[in-house]
Amino acid sequence: MDIHCQPGGYHTELRNEDVTAGAIYDRAVYIYAMGRMGALNDDMGASVVAYLKKKYQGFRPAKILDMGCSVGHSTLPYVDAYPEAEVHAIDVAAPMLRYAHARAEALGKRVHFSQQNAESTNFRDESFDLIVSHILLHETSAKAVRNIMRECHRLLRKGAMAIHAEVPQYAGMDPYDAFMLDWDTYNNNEPFWGYLHDMDLQQLAVESGFDGVAVVQTMVPSAFEQAKARTRLLQGGDFAGAGQWFLYVVAK
Repeated sequence: MDIHCQPGGYHTELRNEDVTAGAIYDRAVYIYAMGRMGALNDDMGASVVAYLKKKYQGFRPAKILDMGCSVGHSTLPYVDAYPEAEVHAIDVAAPMLRYAHARAEALGKRVHFSQQNAESTNFRDESFDLIVSHILLHETSAKAVRNIMRECHRLLRKGAMAIHAEVPQYAGMDPYDAFMLDWDTYNNNEPFWGYLHDMDLQQLAVESGFDGVAVVQTMVPSAFEQAKARTRLLQGGDFAGAGQWFLYVVAK
């Protein structure tokens, strides 16, 4: 599947040591969001960090994992927020990871990148204090998302948490907004988009081994003022969910 209608998706390599997909994605996100995700396209990561700093003021993760990091846009805010932490980031696409590594090094940020599938990683049990993802889940499948959640449970230490940032679920949403958001399911090569946003995420967490009481589903404002000022309509193409993000939080 050519995700986002990009020929070859984001994993295709056109030459040895290719970074084309990463370079295209880096600029394309900025254009698509009209610059409102910041100069470094890091609004999602920054917004999750802002939520953590407000909600869990004493939280100091020693080891962090970003699943499906693409070019690391949302990875780097965790490096800044938790400078003592060991930050890992994984993706299945080699061209994205090559670009991500070069980008992080150029910005002076230390991240351990590795090519891995979030459904089954090579990290040891209970390795991480915090696992995050940023609009990863809707790019997977019904089978894969369950594998990813089970892998999160395996990798988290006791008392640790996973936070998956997404666009909002359809439940309780204005029908017009839901209709406009669902455009991507049929027109942007996002076949799992609609299915995910109709899923019972509480049940998904329980099936994956998490305590249902510890599941949080919440909307948080964008960390960036330019995104907060956007229209409240969740229209197709209104990136960053009209200045807010949906967070799916599970704790072990």
